[in-house]
Amino acid sequence: MSPLRIKENIGWLFVIILSLIPIAIWYSMVPLNVRFSNLSVSLRSFGQVAGLVGMAMFSMTLVLNTRLKVFEDYFGGLNKVYIAHHIFGAIAFILLMFHPLFLAGRFLLVSVRSATSFLLPSANWPINFGMFALLSMMVLLILTLFVKLSYNRWLPTHKFLGGAFFLASLHIFLIPSDISRSLPLRYYMLSLAALGLAAYSYKTLFGSKFIKKFEYDVDSIKEVGKNVFEIKMTPLKRRMKFVPGQFVFVSFHGSGVSKEVHPFSISSSPDDDRLGLTIKVLGDYTSKLNNLKKGTVAKVEGPYGRFSHKIIGNKRQIWVAGGIGITPFLSMARSLKDEGYSIDLYYCVKNKDELIFSNELSKISTKGESLRMVTFCSDDKGHITGEFIKETSKGLSGKDILICGPPGMMKALKKQFIELGVKKRYIHSEEFELL
Repeated sequence: MSPLRIKENIGWLFVIILSLIPIAIWYSMVPLNVRFSNLSVSLRSFGQVAGLVGMAMFSMTLVLNTRLKVFEDYFGGLNKVYIAHHIFGAIAFILLMFHPLFLAGRFLLVSVRSATSFLLPSANWPINFGMFALLSMMVLLILTLFVKLSYNRWLPTHKFLGGAFFLASLHIFLIPSDISRSLPLRYYMLSLAALGLAAYSYKTLFGSKFIKKFEYDVDSIKEVGKNVFEIKMTPLKRRMKFVPGQFVFVSFHGSGVSKEVHPFSISSSPDDDRLGLTIKVLGDYTSKLNNLKKGTVAKVEGPYGRFSHKIIGNKRQIWVAGGIGITPFLSMARSLKDEGYSIDLYYCVKNKDELIFSNELSKISTKGESLRMVTFCSDDKGHITGEFIKETSKGLSGKDILICGPPGMMKALKKQFIELGVKKRYIHSEEFELL
């Protein structure tokens, strides 16, 4: 594994270690033969382990949600940070769900009524806090996975995770447990709880004050293709520096448009005076972008992402763009200079009407030897394949491959490239899912 890949996995390892440290402290307190001496005691021990690790991971998911740029280096980009956020969040939920079930299992050995009573609200408020926290998480998870809410309706529900975490924190510190009996365990869990609440406050409660944003003024908005708009913005104060291929979170503040924050890839070159976004109408939010007017203020957070030809050391590259996935490649192509790059760009669309930027890209390719463009229409040729790219580019060996497009296309091509002998570390994709 390359040093870069090792660095990009450190984040995962770090979160896992921080989540398992409570178990090491818990293990040192009482011998295992005592912890698992009989079924009743074993169920309690399993419940304790699930609660400790689940709570530690819950804290880490709130920290990962802050979008701090330092995390990108240790996960391999913000999209990977969000993948980790989702995975660790799911594991935390499962563990916290099993926490009371294991404990209730002890009472089930006595009677069903005893187990049921344990799981219902009572006069014991520390236990009630834990139950309410878990119920809150269950509702939020159901809304996320099973109810098809739009992003702007889903986002406010996600903000209640901080409340669930606060209730869970009250639960673990108020009930008599190993946390109350062990100073090291108490201080460690207290530190994680404080870290999680601080992260939640930074991102959700006071994000408008703490999170750095650049203010831009919408200079022009033009429909460059069917349901595709190009927005050009000029900085009101400081200009944001970025690497070609990166993306930003943007909110527009004007009449007729929502103030929701959404991620968009930058399509302009870092050398341009104006910041450019190329956006396709895909939902309720983007459908209102044609209401944008000149002079509307845009608040821009970023830049984020490691999907760039500049970040990859190898200058022999293959770019594969599907539809509006051409956006980050526009930024890269527009910034190309005579720096020794040898790039094949596959511009894949459904039909020729969608080749919105082919003329501009053709002009860029004729200016020098860095870029060669191949257009591919699926209506005429079917879906593009790894074998076609291999033949057209005269081999894949010694080249890095960058892919951005519909999820199905990216998944299929990555699988095909791997089957053709390309190692995973040479395949880079821009995948970003908020939900």
